[in-house]
Amino acid sequence: MKKALKVISLVSIFGFLVLWVLNKFSVEFDFNTVEIQSIFVLIYLVSSLKYYKMSIDDKDTEIENLKAKLNV
Repeated sequence: MKKALKVISLVSIFGFLVLWVLNKFSVEFDFNTVEIQSIFVLIYLVSSLKYYKMSIDDKDTEIENLKAKLNV
């Protein structure tokens, strides 16, 4: 799950950058690229938040296991 969240965040960054570059070169589309860029930013923020929360939970679990081994 952590790997999937990391991939999602990287894809959203890449999508944002592609749209940003196309916007700078004034490529015209039938849709609003700024709104899609905002969606990519939100996806990145949510997936990164979930990823780092899971990472902290894993580290907390490992710390508890190591503390339990020291006390035995």
